[in-house]
Amino acid sequence: MAASHREDNELIDRFLDGDEQAFNVLVRKHQDFVYNVSRKITGNHEDAIESAQRVFVKLYDRLSSFGKSSAFTTWLYRVAANESLNLIRSRKLKRWFGLEDAEKELPSSDDTPFESMLEEEKKEQLDRVLKTLPDRQRTVFVLRMSEGLSYQEISDILGVSTGSLKASFFHAVKKITNALGKIYEEQ
Repeated sequence: MAASHREDNELIDRFLDGDEQAFNVLVRKHQDFVYNVSRKITGNHEDAIESAQRVFVKLYDRLSSFGKSSAFTTWLYRVAANESLNLIRSRKLKRWFGLEDAEKELPSSDDTPFESMLEEEKKEQLDRVLKTLPDRQRTVFVLRMSEGLSYQEISDILGVSTGSLKASFFHAVKKITNALGKIYEEQ
């Protein structure tokens, strides 16, 4: 077991034994991770913050149900992804991966303003295309491409077979490629 997994399990045990501070340490350790997953799925800062808050409330209430049969981060990914999707469904949001970022990335000192503008435009076009994908395709694409997770890790998070995930990813890539191809042809 990796040191980080062991540390998470120790914090969980301490919290379950009544040490509230252990929960605070667990939150601080994973808050950026949960926010980033939520941000990529919900598409905007405000919803990501709300989703992350819901995740940690749920975590506080249900940490005793974590069976330690998998890594805590895998379980946390699943909770964050599901909570983000539930938030979107409950609000019937039509948008995903909004154009405004919580923090704008600073351009590399090597980039000219024009190159930075082109890079930002490409991101915005991809964001618009991602908004059109069905939930599962979008989620699998984000977890695979943005987070770099394996199909097995995504399967553990979403509770879906790897074969189904591969099909969803394939269809997402095909739709993205077709849509971006049309955009670039029009330009």
